Amino acid sequence: MQAEAIAKSAVEKSKSTEPTPQRCSRMSGCQPANKPRVSNKKRKERHLAALTIVLLIAVWILGLYRESTDIEPYLYQTMPQAQRLEATANGNFAGYRGEQLLGYVTIGQGSGYGGPMHLAVAINLEGSVTGIEVVRHLETPAWFERVNRNALVSRLFDKSYADPFALGNDVDGLAGATYTSRGLADAVADASRRIAAQELQFRVAPTPAATVEFGLPELTLLALFALGIIGRRRSFRHTKKMRWLCMLSGMVMLGFVYTNPLTISMLNKMLLGFWPDWHTHLYWYMLLGGVIFSLTAVNKNPYCEWICPFGAAQECMGKVGGAKAHNARRFQTQLMWLQRSLALFAVIVALLYRNPGLSSYEVFGTLFDLEGNVPQFMLLGLVLLVAMFVHRPWCRYLCPIKPIEAFIKVIRSWTKELWQNLSLKRKA
Repeated sequence: MQAEAIAKSAVEKSKSTEPTPQRCSRMSGCQPANKPRVSNKKRKERHLAALTIVLLIAVWILGLYRESTDIEPYLYQTMPQAQRLEATANGNFAGYRGEQLLGYVTIGQGSGYGGPMHLAVAINLEGSVTGIEVVRHLETPAWFERVNRNALVSRLFDKSYADPFALGNDVDGLAGATYTSRGLADAVADASRRIAAQELQFRVAPTPAATVEFGLPELTLLALFALGIIGRRRSFRHTKKMRWLCMLSGMVMLGFVYTNPLTISMLNKMLLGFWPDWHTHLYWYMLLGGVIFSLTAVNKNPYCEWICPFGAAQECMGKVGGAKAHNARRFQTQLMWLQRSLALFAVIVALLYRNPGLSSYEVFGTLFDLEGNVPQFMLLGLVLLVAMFVHRPWCRYLCPIKPIEAFIKVIRSWTKELWQNLSLKRKA
C-alpha cells in the first residue's frame, strides 16, 4: 500500500511539471491553454476597426485620384493685362501684350495651418510682385474668409524678390492667423525668387536656414503635459487642484490667447501627409505627438481631461449650474454611434476632398475667437447651456477626438495581443 501511494504521488508530481496542455478542436486546432480568449464584443470592435481602415485607405486613394486643379484661369487673373501666356522651359509662364513681354507668372507654395497653399504670383521685369491669386488652400473656409477680409494678400503686393518676407518684420501678419500668414508669405517668396533666378537671371541670395521657433505657446504646452502626467500619478495628493490648474491654464493660454486647441483637422492633416516644417510648426508636432504617444505608450490621454480648453469651459459652466454626469443609459448606444459616425464622416470628407479644413465641425474658434456663422453660435450656446446641467456634453456625445481615441486603443490592444500570441508560438 505504501509503495502504491509513493508511486501515485510521483505520477501526480510528473503531471504537474508537464508543459501546458493543448485545447484541441476541429475548427481551431490545438491552442495553448493560457492563450487569452477574445470576447464577442472585442471581436466585433476589431472587425469594425479593420473595415474602417480599409474604407479610409480606399477614400484616400479616391481623393488622390480626383484631385486636380485647372490653373490657367488663375494665371490670367494674376496678370489680366496679358493677352497671352506662354509656358517657358522652366515650367513658368511668360505674359505678353502683343509682342511686349510684361513679366512672368508661376505657382508658389507655402505651408498653412491646414496644409499646402498654392498661389499664382505675377512678377514684373524688375522682380516685384504685381498680382496674386490663391489657387488652392486647405484652411477652414470661415477662417480664410477672415484672412480675406483683412486684406492679408494685398499686403504682399509690390514686394521684391530680394525682400526677406519675414513675418512680423517685413510682412505684417494677421493676429491669430500666424500659420496662414506665414504660408501666404512663403508662397509669394517662393514664386518671386524662382522667377528672378530662372527667368530674369537675377542673383538671388540663398534662402536662410529655418530656425526652430520655440516660444511661450510651446513652453506652455510642454508644461501642461508635464503637470498632467505628474497629477495623474496615484501617489500625488493634490490631483483635483492640479487638474483645475491645468484646465484653467489650458483654457486661457491655448484657448483665448493662442486659439490653438487639438482639432479633427489636425489629425486629418496628418492622415493626408501634409507634414509642415517642424522648425516653424513645433507646437503642432508637440500637441499631436504628445496625444498619440500617450495613447499608444501608456493607453491614457492627458489632453482631453486635463488640458483641453473647451472641456475646461464646459466644466466651468458645470460649476455654475451644478452639472452631473448623466449617463443617458436609454440612448447611450445611439449617442455613441452618432458620435462615431460624425467623426468618421469628418475624416472621410477630409480625405475625399483632400482638405482638412472642411472636416472641422468643432465650435472652439466660435468661443475663443468669436468667429463663426449663425449655426455655429447657436450650437455653441446650446452646448454651454446643457453643460450647466450635464457634465461635458460636447466631450461625451459630440467631440470627434473621443471616437478616434477609442479606435487607437482598439488597434493598440489588438496589436499587443497579436504580439503576445506570436511570442507564445515562438516559445512553443
